[in-house]
Amino acid sequence: MKSCTYTKLASAILILVFPLVSGCAILPGGGYSNDPIVAEQQRQIESLKAELDRAEQDTNDAKQREKAAKSRLKAAQDELKVMQTEAKRRAS
Repeated sequence: MKSCTYTKLASAILILVFPLVSGCAILPGGGYSNDPIVAEQQRQIESLKAELDRAEQDTNDAKQREKAAKSRLKAAQDELKVMQTEAKRRAS
């Protein structure tokens, strides 16, 4: 019975809060200023943020390539050890 009450209460709260949340999401404020100097600075900041995002993605990609290269190196080293062991056994 308590869970039914909590469900009804949560539903009522969501119904009341949803219009407020969705209304705030569509309010203006993300646009550029009317002042050309301020608008240019805003565009420059957006450009720098995009550049930073690209650099971070490039860094993540490089880390993944490094991990893959290390994995391939380790596999090749293990394979070499196996081959050396087999070669010693044949020579004996």
